[in-house]
Amino acid sequence: MARSNLALLETHPWHETSLGPVEDWPPEMRGVIAAIMASDFPVCTGWGDDTIQIYNDAYNAIFGDKHPASFGAPLRDTWPEIWPFVRDNLGHVKRSGEPLLFQDTMLPLAKTGRPEECYFDFSYSAIKDLGGRVLGVMSIAVETTDAVVARRRQAMSEITATSHAGGGVPAFSGALHAVLSDNDMDCRAGILFRLSPENGMPLEAEWTIRADPQFTGALRPVVAAALSGKSERIFNLPRDAQRPELSDRGIVIPIADGRAQLIAALVLVPHALVPIDRSLAPFATQLSQRVHASLHSAELLEQDLLRAREQMTEQSAMYQFLFENIRDGAIYTATSGRPEDDEFVLALNTRACEMLGYDAEEAIGMHRDAFFFPEDRDLALALQERNRNDVFVGDLTFRAKDGSPVPVEVTSNIVELAKGERRSVTIIRDLANRTSRDRERDERMRTEALASLTRAVAHDFNNLLTVVLGSLDALEEGLPEQDNHLNLVQSAVRAAEEAGRLTSQLLAYSRRTPTKLRMLQIGAFVQEIRPLLIAALGDANRLDIDIGEDVANCWADTSALTSALINLVTNARHAMTGDGTLSITANVVSGTGFYPSHDGFELPQEEYVAVNVRDNGPGVPASHREKIFEPFFTTKGIGEGTGLGLPTVLDTVRQIGGDLRLGPGDDDGAEFQILLPLATEADGKEAEVAAPAGNDEVVLYVEDNLLVREKTVLMLQNLGFSPLVARHGREALDYARSDRKIDIVLTDLVMPGLSGRALVRELARLRPALPVVIVTGYDPEDPASGTDMASVLMKPYSREELADALVRNLPSPGKE
Repeated sequence: MARSNLALLETHPWHETSLGPVEDWPPEMRGVIAAIMASDFPVCTGWGDDTIQIYNDAYNAIFGDKHPASFGAPLRDTWPEIWPFVRDNLGHVKRSGEPLLFQDTMLPLAKTGRPEECYFDFSYSAIKDLGGRVLGVMSIAVETTDAVVARRRQAMSEITATSHAGGGVPAFSGALHAVLSDNDMDCRAGILFRLSPENGMPLEAEWTIRADPQFTGALRPVVAAALSGKSERIFNLPRDAQRPELSDRGIVIPIADGRAQLIAALVLVPHALVPIDRSLAPFATQLSQRVHASLHSAELLEQDLLRAREQMTEQSAMYQFLFENIRDGAIYTATSGRPEDDEFVLALNTRACEMLGYDAEEAIGMHRDAFFFPEDRDLALALQERNRNDVFVGDLTFRAKDGSPVPVEVTSNIVELAKGERRSVTIIRDLANRTSRDRERDERMRTEALASLTRAVAHDFNNLLTVVLGSLDALEEGLPEQDNHLNLVQSAVRAAEEAGRLTSQLLAYSRRTPTKLRMLQIGAFVQEIRPLLIAALGDANRLDIDIGEDVANCWADTSALTSALINLVTNARHAMTGDGTLSITANVVSGTGFYPSHDGFELPQEEYVAVNVRDNGPGVPASHREKIFEPFFTTKGIGEGTGLGLPTVLDTVRQIGGDLRLGPGDDDGAEFQILLPLATEADGKEAEVAAPAGNDEVVLYVEDNLLVREKTVLMLQNLGFSPLVARHGREALDYARSDRKIDIVLTDLVMPGLSGRALVRELARLRPALPVVIVTGYDPEDPASGTDMASVLMKPYSREELADALVRNLPSPGKE
């Protein structure tokens, strides 16, 4: 039975590798490895100078037969076939610290013994310790081989024989040659042999692709043997036909006409990296069937065209006038009406030709499939509806001659002629104005997918940070003040809390984290993050912070405000050419002191703390002032900016109850005003509460992660609470249905099986008055969007934050 990679990690003789024993590994390295082992997304890490590979179960398929020997082995030993590519790119990542992204990139991997074409979307990124030193590299990969190969072969599967080429080989050979010439992987060398009508043996070559006369002559007897049944369709190349980069095997594809008579044989010899038995052979069978069906359809079409021309001459002049001059496209086709039967164009009017890019004569005889994209589910449903009702009305996407999509509104009717033959009259109306909305929808889906990945990684990392903080709190409490190790523990606590804030910034960018408002003394806060601002501004520029202690306090989310200020400072650095000055000031303003909003956003007429960020660059041109807050608008060069900086700052500041405004335009620089809600003296007194503690209250604690569960139970006991532990939601419901005393519930949100959200709904039904605190590092359903939850505690949390969340939600003494 195969062992999991976690078991391999625990039993591997690491002391025999350059990494040394596990206990000597840096804590950052152990933390990253623990996180990837818990992830379902394929992730591989490489450590040390030898790039020792440690990866999770999801990555095993990429290693193929190399696993498990590749686990714990140097990358160079595992992948010699791609080592130059990997060496150069990983070296760049290690030296620069910058990530590299690749899309549909081909790597010739020898997963099962011999190299084969494999395509991937993947990234390389550096793994650093807290001091910024590169410890290793991380690769996140998704194999796209099937999709890339399918796209490459799509053109061959759509080959249609022409009805006006006299039939036989000329009806399809031109189209076949065109698509195979462009496909040098499946057809590194190709030959189309005509066959003798007397004995079916190969005659002269109709055409060749990347094959000289010597090569063609060497393969003619091989084709004859395959067609006569003396050898298999898949053959070994003769010695005098072998070439560099060619596979050592080829395949013979027989082609029959509509009467099932063999008329040609296609020989394909693929690139050496293309697997024949598993990949090319099944496709070759489909290609042979496709050409045969096309030839049969072409013969039937020739008959239909002759009859159609006779009938069209009988139509009235008025019908012809209407057909050509209506404002919508009109398509007249021959069809039985059944979805599975062929349908061929008999006529297109002028407007349809304009919409689809064809000449009227060119389109005659074309098959319905040529006007649609492969496997169009909407088309299949439309044809079924038209077959049932003799009419279809709805939206479809046609494919123009240049391959571009043409969204149209369609009305398609089946009509029956006097002799019982059936035709289709289809009216199409251009709906191109809908395409922009479709693109926006696709962009939202892609953005949401990226945000989901960010939240998943942050969730696992927050679990690890919760364990770290809980352990450090317990260790700090047990040390006397004079202990020399106390400073080390407190430094570790600050580092873990900073890591938590960084994770919160990730979640803020992914737009799925509730804000945590805190009362801030804005001057002290800006001075605290001054090192971050200086790093963002660069050594060539000067930072001037002028905020007096008398500026009133404000409400803000520290992570969100930090992110906003760093974004503005980064933009200022790009605007100033060096030796610039950026100033940050603050004062209390009311409505008359607000700079105007670019989109008319209105704030309540109250007092706010205004944080003003001003640079002495060239300023914002008048032509850009209305666009700078639009997503993806940027004045930077390609690769230097995404156009998401200011829109992100704007959204972040508005989430915490404020706004971002652009100051008056001038040539002496740009000024941005961040407006934050003012905190009153009453707010300050309310915030000065004593450190909370428990009084033996029973806390039903629900958590599926063992490490987090153990550390939080220890914190609850030290705080004076009595934890009642449930490993999952179902076990928690069993406790709730019993007569056990429960004062409050503390539950994780993201759990397998019954989620925390579903558990809250069940608890509300079983014990309506029972208070609940939800613990989460992120929330896929956005708790800030109207969810009826009592309270949210964000991971990672300290012991004080845990106690505060519980005490605030426990009923007051004497209150049910």
